[in-house]
Amino acid sequence: MSKKVSLLFQLFSGFSLIIILIVAFTLIGSYRSSSGAVQSRSNQYLLESVKQLQGKLDAILEEHDRLSSIIVLNPLIQRNLEAAARGGRPLTSALEVTNLIDEYTRSIDYDIQLKLFSLLDREVYSNTSSFKVLWEREAEIKEAYWYPSISKSKGRMVWFGADVWQNGNIHVLMGARQINAFDTLQPLGTLFLVLPVAVVDKAAGAFRLGPGEKLQIADSFGTIVYSTEHREIGMYIDPGIAGRFGGKEARVIRTGSASRGKFISYSPSAYSGWSVYAYIDANEAVKDLNAIRRNIVLTGSLGLVAALLFTFFFSWTLSRPIRNLAYKLSKVERGTIRPIAGRASSREMNMLYSSYNSMLHNLERTIADLSSKQISEKQAQIVALKAQFRPHFLYNTLNTIYWSLAGTRPEEARMVLALSDLLRYSIDRGSEFVTVGQDLQQLERFIYLQKLRYEEKLQVDLQADPAVLQGLIMKLTLQPLIENAITHGLEPAVREVWLIRIRLYSEDGSLVITVEDNGLGMSRTQMLEALAPGEPPSAELLHTGIGLSNLQQRIRLIYGQHYGLELSASDLGGLQVRVTVPLQWSQDS
Repeated sequence: MSKKVSLLFQLFSGFSLIIILIVAFTLIGSYRSSSGAVQSRSNQYLLESVKQLQGKLDAILEEHDRLSSIIVLNPLIQRNLEAAARGGRPLTSALEVTNLIDEYTRSIDYDIQLKLFSLLDREVYSNTSSFKVLWEREAEIKEAYWYPSISKSKGRMVWFGADVWQNGNIHVLMGARQINAFDTLQPLGTLFLVLPVAVVDKAAGAFRLGPGEKLQIADSFGTIVYSTEHREIGMYIDPGIAGRFGGKEARVIRTGSASRGKFISYSPSAYSGWSVYAYIDANEAVKDLNAIRRNIVLTGSLGLVAALLFTFFFSWTLSRPIRNLAYKLSKVERGTIRPIAGRASSREMNMLYSSYNSMLHNLERTIADLSSKQISEKQAQIVALKAQFRPHFLYNTLNTIYWSLAGTRPEEARMVLALSDLLRYSIDRGSEFVTVGQDLQQLERFIYLQKLRYEEKLQVDLQADPAVLQGLIMKLTLQPLIENAITHGLEPAVREVWLIRIRLYSEDGSLVITVEDNGLGMSRTQMLEALAPGEPPSAELLHTGIGLSNLQQRIRLIYGQHYGLELSASDLGGLQVRVTVPLQWSQDS
């Protein structure tokens, strides 16, 4: 006989393979979805950061642009430049113009230079500044590479990077514009505005960079006007990088290898033509993804180990009883009984097959036992059918008592009739929905019986809007509310008079029922416990029939989560229960 593989090994191998595949696909899927989300979030964050920086930079430049516009449109400066353009003498001295420009720039807390060249190089005006622009006449700037842009802009500011003298040659931000006559728009000269590179530091300071990461700002000519690596200022931006972005759309690209790459965020300015480049280390940008990957691998490994242990335990507990049963059956005397032909795929099942015939002599006893059980089931069905006659017997008995009392003791007869109707309404099967009027009649029977018990001590103020009486409501909605008020609100309270106030009315298409009492009331914690799903937390919240939590669950199961009970303090001194359900109507109404 060939050696068979044990059932334990088959179960453990099969389940382990399934679990490993499930865990592997789950980990791969989780990592891919997480990596995509983190990558998208990181790119969006980088892009928004450079857009914000570009916006701050534009705000700084536009503020100085407005200042220069105010200065060149000043009537005094306009008249002087027009006189110089016609070859005449200025109307005022250069000192007076300098004082005027100083007045405009006095509120700026950093060094700034404004320099105005007249059209025919007759006059040059400048504010007081430590900067020294390297050009002293209009003719000197016409050979500069950026001068054609000034002519084409026709009075708009052109921003670029340049060098000036300040105890040495330094890099600055420079704006230049053509000065035009206010009325004729004829050229009158050129204005230069010099800003220190430091004004960009404040805007770029909020941009957090890690080791090896940097920020670059390039003008429309490709010159780097600002960089966190100061040695790059004045150089040209890498043509390969600029060529990959080129255009007016902000975006993020990735360069380099997967392990040593960088994300480059790019945002151009429609106003100045400048571009912001942020170089972020790829590992830093996706550090959250690396943490997620580690967590996924760790969690998956622990889950896989736990699953394999559980699989082994499950396989062992499943195969062990079969092995024990097969071992015991193999000890049974076989006699002349023929064994089952053929073999199973496992050793344990083969042992069961070889022991099968030893159980045949118990078949008759098994059949007898099954027959006995079937008889017992028939008897149980008969008992259940008999139990269905008991409510009718109870109704008939109460009716007999009623007729025996009707002539001589009418009050007791009325009480028995009310009790009979109360039980019939509560027990009889039928529709789960009745009209509000029918459930109100059931409530009145219950109140009548309670007043017989408590007499004048119990006072009930019931008002129902006639318009809602034909509406449909769950059977036995009203009675549990009054029963709860008497059992848990009024009976424990020491009062000369117990008062219950009941109102039924419609509101916004819903039926609203309020029940208030002057009993003990409930604390906020007790109110929450009274409506909690499941069994009531204590005997104090229970009463015969249907509890508040049970009624709450029934309403929400039938009408939805927007409807149900609300508990609050009543102005009578006890508890107020407010029930809200949809106001529905029968098709016959």
